[in-house]
Amino acid sequence: MPKIAGESISAQMLLLRPDIRMANFAMEEAFYNMQTARSAFFPGFSLSGTLGWTNSAGSGVVNPGKILTNIIGSITQPIFARGQLKGNLEIARLTQEDMLRKYVQTVIDAGNQVNEALADCQATSEKYGYYRRQVEVLKDAYDGTHMLMEYGKASYLEVLTAQESYLNAQLSEAMNMYDAARAIIALYIALGGATR
Repeated sequence: MPKIAGESISAQMLLLRPDIRMANFAMEEAFYNMQTARSAFFPGFSLSGTLGWTNSAGSGVVNPGKILTNIIGSITQPIFARGQLKGNLEIARLTQEDMLRKYVQTVIDAGNQVNEALADCQATSEKYGYYRRQVEVLKDAYDGTHMLMEYGKASYLEVLTAQESYLNAQLSEAMNMYDAARAIIALYIALGGATR
């Protein structure tokens, strides 16, 4: 019987779970969306190759009005779109808070699943010794009753009753071993060892 009871599992192992990784990625995405929404409040400048030059009559002439119009347009754009930018920022902030709550809930759920699986492993491990001892005692009782029947000191019904008790103890032990295997599999799944 494998010994899992009493061993501790690091919280770092929970980070291997796919659901926690997905929640973490969603939270990071919300953070970066929030930063993008904040940066939209600042004017954006772009460089172009034209730099206000016009090509009229084959000669290149600088048009300072065009340069000024481009600069003023890029500076005032956040001012005129302030309401929309505030709305986008608020949506990004609420999304980030929602993703944080979902992440925390996912970690709590994962911790609960691991705790339940560990508790099941520990319970079956503790029962193992009890069932092993019960099987040994009832086998001795069956052998003793069988021997008494051979010497005429016990009836065949007593032998059958002892044998039935012995077989029931073996079934209980086998069922506990089955439960232990299921608990280990559940622990493996709870730690992210299988996709669901």
